[in-house]
Amino acid sequence: MASNSCIHGRGASTITAVHPNIIETHILTRLDGPSLASMASTSPLLHKLCNKEYLWEDLCKSTWNSIEHPLVRQTISSFSGGYRSFFSDSFPLLGPNSCQVSYKDQVHTSELISAVDIYYGNDHVHANVIATKMDKRSSLGSLFCVELLDEEETAEMPIKYEGDENKCMLDVEKNLRLSWIIIDPNLRRAGNVSSLRPVSVRPYWDGSGIKVKYATILSGMDTTEFVECRVVAMFGCEVGKNIELKELSLCVVDMYQTRLNGEKSLRILTDAMQRGKRKKANGEEKEMYVKYMDLKRKKRDELKKDNMVYRVLWLTHGFWGQPPPSLSAALW
Repeated sequence: MASNSCIHGRGASTITAVHPNIIETHILTRLDGPSLASMASTSPLLHKLCNKEYLWEDLCKSTWNSIEHPLVRQTISSFSGGYRSFFSDSFPLLGPNSCQVSYKDQVHTSELISAVDIYYGNDHVHANVIATKMDKRSSLGSLFCVELLDEEETAEMPIKYEGDENKCMLDVEKNLRLSWIIIDPNLRRAGNVSSLRPVSVRPYWDGSGIKVKYATILSGMDTTEFVECRVVAMFGCEVGKNIELKELSLCVVDMYQTRLNGEKSLRILTDAMQRGKRKKANGEEKEMYVKYMDLKRKKRDELKKDNMVYRVLWLTHGFWGQPPPSLSAALW
């Protein structure tokens, strides 16, 4: 307690009595990211020591194996605050900001980098990095989807399938965490678009395996309040063997269950990296997803009701053989 009060309390000046090398090697190297950031705000000396690049680099490497990839390392080196900025962007989870994404803001991003890590409990079991080109009209106009694995690529998970599907799904839901960090080299910003823990685990429709969904809710564009940044993992199951990751993809879906194209997805993702709220994972991600799904169902019900009114007005006003008017015109 005494040493803690020296650092955080009224005796803060006494920390200068401790040699900086001792503070750096025996205290700061033992802290996690949030603790290191908190420590940096307690005194000018600690601010200087806590902002040393190697401390944040070690923290990043111990958190995400994917950042060892040369492309990711090179991109992080261009960040204004290096690994400290990357950790600040990527460790908390992204969430919606206070306003919708604008069509007016120009987007100059030509590439998005995805750095993905999968953990079983506290053990890292898989890492992958892929760059997605976003500078062609074809990619901006077509449906946005990042496929992390090649067609024949698989990854084995440390979960043995004994033939009990429910038990296997419970194991996956409890222990299999996934981090998906998107990085914009032009903006020099990043953001974690995964919920870390699954929001949905269910059998695949043809009985060949398990479908696991991770999702983050972000601010939408003018036509919808929110969107779902959806990460879907498909695992193959064979009795007596470990389950295998067969597919892993990322897409953006609006509240009407419509997958967005590259341009809209890019606007939403880059806006989230720059303005999205960030919050440390606290287990509420699935609860937020459930609330989002409830809101989405209400939106769909409202749309069905509007469409029903539209059809009734069309019939009762005798629009036979004519193109249907807009709903607002029919109401007036």
